[in-house]
Amino acid sequence: MKTTITEKDGLLVVALSGGFDTVASNQAERDLAPVFERDDCDVQIDCSDTLYISSSGLRLLLNIYKHVSQTGHKVQITGLQPGCELYEALDLAGFFTLFK
Repeated sequence: MKTTITEKDGLLVVALSGGFDTVASNQAERDLAPVFERDDCDVQIDCSDTLYISSSGLRLLLNIYKHVSQTGHKVQITGLQPGCELYEALDLAGFFTLFK
């Protein structure tokens, strides 16, 4: 799992690449600390290169959503194709009712 954070036009873009299993989620949580330090922007999570997500990865995405929402900003997930395993996992977990 590789995590990249960039800022573009006042939007924090988080790119997740690779498998997002339990071990990778622990590292990703450390890598994503800057997201939790911000309260001044919307966040876009780019999953176009994410191969897999475990329940611990879903928990981390939910924590990002909670933090960003509490600051009055929005979170969107991009790079998903309907029918792929990652899309199905997020759909079954109800994430599309939260994330745009």
